[in-house]
Amino acid sequence: MGCLFEKRCTVFFYPMSEYITIKNNCEILQVIKKSRFFCRLFPVKTVEEAQEILLACKKKYWDASHNCSAFVIGKNGENTRSSDDGEPQGTAGVPMLEVLKRAGVTDILAVCTRYFGGTLLGASGLIRAYSSSVSEALSKADLITYREMDLYKVTIPFSMYGKIEYYLNTENILVHDISYGADVTLELYLRDDQRETFLKKMQEISSGSIEPDFISRDFIEVKLDYST
Repeated sequence: MGCLFEKRCTVFFYPMSEYITIKNNCEILQVIKKSRFFCRLFPVKTVEEAQEILLACKKKYWDASHNCSAFVIGKNGENTRSSDDGEPQGTAGVPMLEVLKRAGVTDILAVCTRYFGGTLLGASGLIRAYSSSVSEALSKADLITYREMDLYKVTIPFSMYGKIEYYLNTENILVHDISYGADVTLELYLRDDQRETFLKKMQEISSGSIEPDFISRDFIEVKLDYST
């Protein structure tokens, strides 16, 4: 498959330990001087996936004047591309890409489908139309954050579980799994700023008898409020 995106560059604007993306597809419509701008956002993981979605959009909306696009992919936003799809150079894809970059989102594809309404918008008008379409779509999207965290497994005697449960709740430590047997076994996700204190607290509560086991380091969805 040939490349459907015209421009590419490399950017590094995300901390490696955290990134923001969208959870589901999102679509909005803007009508500007009788031209209709449908902006659609898609969560994507690879360049190939973005290419396939863009090609499907071009086939589905074959009667549109333009299907302009931009994407940012990778935990560090290392893959970015954009396409004006026949609009004057620099008036569509790049403005769309700039909105995505300024928003700090990654693993996202934006496709803005335009149906020409008969009135020319000019270069500045096109830039505003395409950038505002992406901004509006992002404002409606369900944004989620993935944070790199350490997974630990710890086995706790029932006699100590009350103190440890209270500590975990107080410190907002994310419990991934819990099982009950002769003892209580917990799997916990720890942020970098929680890890050292947690390990010390387990030693303190158990007088050194509890030794949490490191399992893995993963990107985990965390709940944040993007409404403010």
